[in-house]
Amino acid sequence: MKTSDTAAVFLLLLGLPVSGIIPVLGQSGANSDPLWINFSSEQDRLGFQSVAAFSQGSQFFLSGLAGPDAGISGFFGNTDGLSDLSNAFSFNARDARLFHSDYSRSAHYSGATFQFSQGQSAHFAVGVAQIEAGDVEDRINWFAGAQTTHSNVQIFRVEVGENVAAHAVGGGFALSGVDLNARYIHADDGTESGLIKWQMPINRKHRVALEFQSGSSERFREGNYQRWLFSYNGSFGRPDEMWGTEGGSSGLGTMSTAILAASAVGVALVASSGSDKADTQIRFTKQHDAAEDVLNKINPTSVAQNLEYGGWVYQNADATFSATEPIKGTVDSVNIGSPDDVPNGYAMASYHTHAAYDPRYDSENFSQVDIAVDNAWRVDGYLGTPMGYFKYHNYLTGVITTLGRVAN
Repeated sequence: MKTSDTAAVFLLLLGLPVSGIIPVLGQSGANSDPLWINFSSEQDRLGFQSVAAFSQGSQFFLSGLAGPDAGISGFFGNTDGLSDLSNAFSFNARDARLFHSDYSRSAHYSGATFQFSQGQSAHFAVGVAQIEAGDVEDRINWFAGAQTTHSNVQIFRVEVGENVAAHAVGGGFALSGVDLNARYIHADDGTESGLIKWQMPINRKHRVALEFQSGSSERFREGNYQRWLFSYNGSFGRPDEMWGTEGGSSGLGTMSTAILAASAVGVALVASSGSDKADTQIRFTKQHDAAEDVLNKINPTSVAQNLEYGGWVYQNADATFSATEPIKGTVDSVNIGSPDDVPNGYAMASYHTHAAYDPRYDSENFSQVDIAVDNAWRVDGYLGTPMGYFKYHNYLTGVITTLGRVAN
């Protein structure tokens, strides 16, 4: 028996008034279908309201007091990496890699919400979520949402320290079986991710759907993507929806507030890692490309100043590669420190330049000291020469190759 099923059975055995057990089906990019459980007192008077949600690696709990027109609640939970509790704001690794590499980190979150309604026709909620993870700054997400019988809209503002990391907006419309949903996240550096999905019935047993997704980042250009997906669904019985709608059959109220809070957590986890270094690093899928990029940028400065520059190439948590900021050295050496000092992941190679041409040195080749240091640290080495050659030393084989050219 799965954990989520066990939780539902346990609540039922306790005799709690469970008003909805709602799996959200068919969500885009989710690892598993979350189970939402709403157990509460009668909606027409002030009473205790509580919602719980479970999925693979994520747990969410919200409790508070609510009446027919207003309510206040607090929530908390844990997630092992990305949260997939919200259908509209569930993200996969491809989405997260655009923004940062550290999306697999476990996190704990908590927050508070205030909700109010206008009869049975409209529901509004505002709140704040705080996401905590080890060794990084807390992420704060201020959020608000509005929902009617046929439409909904959500807005989010993610902050890390005193800086605004990202904004996000989402919304949907459903009428006569036709569903239209969209979401968009924009980080402060221009990284963005968007999704639009539409579905409609052909008849009682057949439906068609169209989805468009895109994402772009100047810091991880190899992760940029666009995708179109057309779907057709037919059945001999009652057709299943291709995408679950937020809240399932729960209607307005505490359940929609809980899903909004879970969405805020999902947005914050994707939009920022909580570390400025991780959020701003330039990443590549290949180690050579990370070294070439940094040497191509710093080698002209090195030649012009007749000073060596160097640093580390390291592998991130998502298996991409980045380079540390170049450290300035002297005319014939540079101290790049320890490979243990890289901001994320593990150091895989050193890189350095050889300043301007000097007849006293063999500037176009690795020195014996260069090779000895790489071997001592058990890392590869990259070199940008005064003539603009891009060279590579494999410490395991001892082979040195010229990979191409860099600016000089």
